[in-house]
Amino acid sequence: MAVKEVLGKYTKEQVKKAAQIKALFFDVDGVLTDGGIIYDETGTETKRFNVKDGYIISHLKKAGILVGIITGRESKLVSNRAAELKLDFCHQGIMDKYSVFEKLVEFHKLKRKQVAYIGDDINDLKVLQNCGLSACPADAVSYIKTRVDVVTEARGGAGVAREVSDLILAAQGFLEKILKQ
Repeated sequence: MAVKEVLGKYTKEQVKKAAQIKALFFDVDGVLTDGGIIYDETGTETKRFNVKDGYIISHLKKAGILVGIITGRESKLVSNRAAELKLDFCHQGIMDKYSVFEKLVEFHKLKRKQVAYIGDDINDLKVLQNCGLSACPADAVSYIKTRVDVVTEARGGAGVAREVSDLILAAQGFLEKILKQ
């Protein structure tokens, strides 16, 4: 029943696109976090990540889906989170995300239609417009929301990657297997 609930929220076209995904790339600030950056009096940066996003990544990887980060900022916290989740890659300080996207597609012998991307702002737009399944959080700016395949119910940092991952896993028949384990 849970798989039907997940897939029931999406159109046939969205499910069809999700069924072809072999890689999921995402931005960090505003996607894996709420976009806020907290600095304490010593200048130490803090970010808050959602455990539900992190948990599903191991299931994506077991399903053979490549998972990684392309983000504009650089942060030791992001490096630590990527290592903890055993992501396939973590590219930080990237001003031209599309160029990195293209190199990753080529390096991993993928087709653009096989890559899902989650982003929330202007610097994500070119990737969002050229990948197979594009998604953004509910609180992304309006002109991004009108240009993606999926606008999640979740806001940035509140399970956005989990929502898109569940769609991909359900569309490919893996979610049902995960739930039966």
